Amino acid sequence: MNKKDDMSIISLLARSKKRFKVLKSLEKENKIPSKISKDIDDNSNHVSKYLKTLKEAELVECLNEEDKRYRFYTITEKGKYYLDKIEHDYND
Repeated sequence: MNKKDDMSIISLLARSKKRFKVLKSLEKENKIPSKISKDIDDNSNHVSKYLKTLKEAELVECLNEEDKRYRFYTITEKGKYYLDKIEHDYND
């Protein structure tokens, strides 16, 4: 990854602590949006928007796109990399 891409992703996550929390929620297991919503204490509509943004950045992926009601999400290797990077380099 180049520096520009690196900073773009870090900025994306820094602008919303909830996006970071979504990644953290997916760190240990795959989940559906309603479970993520409970984990991060936010409503499902917001979680869906966070997931869409994170998916566009290739930080998460949907494991069963064809299922409209019970979609499972997982963190990608790229997502794990940035989660680790932010936890170690940018958190005081």
